[in-house]
Amino acid sequence: MQKWTQDEAIDYECARETITHLHAILTNQSYEESRKPHPNAELLERWDAEISRIFRERAKLDIHDHAEIARIRTEYGARIRAWNAECPDEKQT
Repeated sequence: MQKWTQDEAIDYECARETITHLHAILTNQSYEESRKPHPNAELLERWDAEISRIFRERAKLDIHDHAEIARIRTEYGARIRAWNAECPDEKQT
């Protein structure tokens, strides 16, 4: 017996990939900031906390939690699109 639909599986995987993409952006920003002569410790701390939080979020994401999957895709997707618009040279293809 099928435990989920194909649409649920696609939405779930898209949400996981969205988190992974945001994780990469935040990791890159943190790395770039840490390389500066006088890195902003507050920014680094905020990004590190968010990286940890979204990593945990990804690990506990449930395929049947449609509201959380939709929130992740909407909220984090918008952040990724905004980042891509601001940094077109750093966009991954």
